[in-house]
Amino acid sequence: MKKSYYFAELSSSYDAEIQDLLNDSEGKSALKHRLKEKRQELTSILPMIEFAPEMVVPVFYDAFSFANPKAMAAVVDCEPDDGDFPAWDHVSPLVTVAEWAAPYLAAVLAERAGEEFMVTAASLEFIRQFDHSAPPAAAEDDEDADRERSDDDDGRDDDDGERDLAEAGDDWLGEQGFDSLRS
Repeated sequence: MKKSYYFAELSSSYDAEIQDLLNDSEGKSALKHRLKEKRQELTSILPMIEFAPEMVVPVFYDAFSFANPKAMAAVVDCEPDDGDFPAWDHVSPLVTVAEWAAPYLAAVLAERAGEEFMVTAASLEFIRQFDHSAPPAAAEDDEDADRERSDDDDGRDDDDGERDLAEAGDDWLGEQGFDSLRS
């Protein structure tokens, strides 16, 4: 999916925010509970819509359905500062907002930056639901775990690996004409 710089950066931040909300400190699923907390805190986090929208967008997690994905794809390719950023009046017909989210929508739209934020929120949710170009986060976690297991299986502990790297670096520096760092 082609995204403007604005949405590429924000979608990465939004994804990180959702990842933070997924599990509690014990690794148990906490997304539903944390989303409920975010929604209850909307009035206190509302000022963040202008400088950290990715922190407020979770209030609208799964609140949108998209009737026209092609039109939404064009929205996520827009930059707010270029003058081509659509108004909420243009985007709202492209989305259906869940009934449970209506009070949150009204609260946001009452703010000075509310309409631009709602375009951003709908776009970030569209990206989260439809951008399949990035590997899922769980797959990345599995790859990291596999990498860690393979590192552990090589028979060396981390100190040996660091020492070998230091020796190789020292040897290379010596080949380049520098004095050896070894005592």
